[in-house]
Amino acid sequence: MTLKRRLFISNIIMIVLPLVLIWVVMIGLGIVMFGIQGMDFDMPPAEKQQIFENWHKSGRIISFIWMVLAIAITAAVNQLLTQKIIKHVMKPLDTLINGARQFSENKLGFRLDYRADDEFRPVCDTFNSMAARLEKNENNRRELIAGISHDLRTPLTSIKMSIDGIKSGVAATTEQRKKYVEIIENKTGDLEHIINQLFLFSKLDMDEFTAQTQMVNCGAMMEDCIEELSEEYERRGLTLVTQKLPRTLYISIDPVLFRRVIINILENAVKYKTAEQGHIIIDCIEAESNGTKNVEISLADDGPGVAPESLEKLFDVFYRADQSRNNAARPGERTGSGLGLAISAKIIAKMGGAIRAELPAAGGLAIVIRLPLAESNLRFTDAYHG
Repeated sequence: MTLKRRLFISNIIMIVLPLVLIWVVMIGLGIVMFGIQGMDFDMPPAEKQQIFENWHKSGRIISFIWMVLAIAITAAVNQLLTQKIIKHVMKPLDTLINGARQFSENKLGFRLDYRADDEFRPVCDTFNSMAARLEKNENNRRELIAGISHDLRTPLTSIKMSIDGIKSGVAATTEQRKKYVEIIENKTGDLEHIINQLFLFSKLDMDEFTAQTQMVNCGAMMEDCIEELSEEYERRGLTLVTQKLPRTLYISIDPVLFRRVIINILENAVKYKTAEQGHIIIDCIEAESNGTKNVEISLADDGPGVAPESLEKLFDVFYRADQSRNNAARPGERTGSGLGLAISAKIIAKMGGAIRAELPAAGGLAIVIRLPLAESNLRFTDAYHG
């Protein structure tokens, strides 16, 4: 029973109970007066008057006693109802206090077990949702720290070994020293990339990064981006193949951030390709979801797939590192991409869209970006006229 209903019933009882008691008193007095009036009329008037006065006096005493009893009964019932309502309120409050105490002790896995169907149920459900989100954020924070440590260790080790090789004289020739310097330069570049990724992720996570959005032609923008990147990725063993890139679809995006999303997805495909020359198929279509028209940009590679239950986790920070430490991934199966896909998810969300991973029937992995379709007949400055 809800608290509102309990209070309503309590108020009704507190109104009806005194009325019933007064009604009982009035009936009792009426019976007394009726009995006096029905007495034998042969009785001398003086004697009858005396009896009437005595009964009237007794009736007032009885009425007073009944009123005192009515007040006492009403007070007792009020106390009983109040205690029940207080108990009904204090129980969920104690539950919430206990939950807050568990949180203060950093026990983020604690959940409230509250099943009563009353006003406190939504509060407890919201508390549990908040707890789940905090627990996930805490796990992400730990994965982020562990992942950064893991990714920084490899280039730092290579740099240290190269420096030791130069200092100790292992690199005796000019060619060897040049090779060691190149290793240091490359690994320094890797460190810079990791730090830049981390900086961008922190900015996006704290909502301190402003997207400079503008209307663009989706097909023209994608063609320009692919033309710019195709040669580099071809050298690295990934062929970019375009299918549908219509020039009739317009979206509102930050071109610089969106290009970073495309690069992150391509880097993921390069990193996990198994063939000497991998392929990634890119197309763009119009789709409708819940009555809203969208543009869906798909980038499907032919590398190894993932377990179906891992699709959503690919966009968690350093999901790869967590899985590799637990040896949960199957041989030949990719397990995530550190910060790249996590950053991509935040960028797309910032531009009002969504990103998901799918398993194509032909194999591999497809990353699908969904963005709201803009009306092409609106006035805008198109950065990509095509």
